[in-house]
Amino acid sequence: MKTLFTATLGLAFASAFASAQALDFNLDALSAKAKEKAEVTLEGSLLTQALQNAPEKVKGAVGNVSRVVVRHYEFDRTDQYSDADLDPIRKQLSSWSRIINVKEDHESTEIYMLNQNGKPAGFLLISAEAKELTVVHIVGAIDLASLQAVVKSTISYDLKSAAGQ
Repeated sequence: MKTLFTATLGLAFASAFASAQALDFNLDALSAKAKEKAEVTLEGSLLTQALQNAPEKVKGAVGNVSRVVVRHYEFDRTDQYSDADLDPIRKQLSSWSRIINVKEDHESTEIYMLNQNGKPAGFLLISAEAKELTVVHIVGAIDLASLQAVVKSTISYDLKSAAGQ
């Protein structure tokens, strides 16, 4: 839950549009070690189809996105990945600005934005816990303020559902 809060906070600070070139990241070695994984890559007609039945609020936030990549891994033990496994991704971010960097015991969240010609032009989230890792990269124009509203409304709905309301 801390990770979700931090990610939402990061979206609040990034109230502009973001577009980016696709980053090259290969997490196959981590994928092979994970006890559970969720790997999502949406682009082209699949992304269009996924957005077709989405609420207007979501379409407004991500209507100009051309690619969404999400990698989420859960591990059995704390020693199955290290910060060094993320170095190949971070090496590609030399021209990016890290706008959020939160570190707690065995947890960290980093949010990066790429600035080109005075405007935000990329978004990347890396969220790492002792036995869990999530990387989110979005390519194309995205209204992050609108996306923040979508995330907040989804969290509110999920909490109401969990409470049986």
